[in-house]
Amino acid sequence: MDGQSQHHRQFTLERLYPNCRAHTWSAWSIPEKKAAWLGSARLEMDFSVGGIERSGFRDSMGEHVSEGRYFEIKEGERIVFAYSMAVNGRVHTVSLASILFKDEGGGTRLTYTEQMCVIPPSDGAEGREHGWGALLDGLAGFLAADVSRVRMK
Repeated sequence: MDGQSQHHRQFTLERLYPNCRAHTWSAWSIPEKKAAWLGSARLEMDFSVGGIERSGFRDSMGEHVSEGRYFEIKEGERIVFAYSMAVNGRVHTVSLASILFKDEGGGTRLTYTEQMCVIPPSDGAEGREHGWGALLDGLAGFLAADVSRVRMK
């Protein structure tokens, strides 16, 4: 396949968080919490079926914008959404993602699966997998700090 052809990829990431499922779910469903672990002060989020989400950040490559829509929300169990990623106004990936939440050992097993169409030039699936891996690792830190913050009240 030449470097200019679109291609499709899929990846799955799993994390086990010590936090209960309700707490882990809240980090995805409450806009202020999600903005904190995403590191996006510009998060717009309507967490409902058909609702939109928009976030962005700037780095050395320019302005990155994610725009998506929620297609299924099964409270505490599953989120299905589709989103696009653009750099400087040009969409380079379009994805369908699902997040599953399961109780495990007093904590939560989170499974994130993404299917994407890569539109070159792009950092592609490797960039998206790396980015989501870092975000999910950051979510662990956010959940730990959130528990500490609640305990201090």
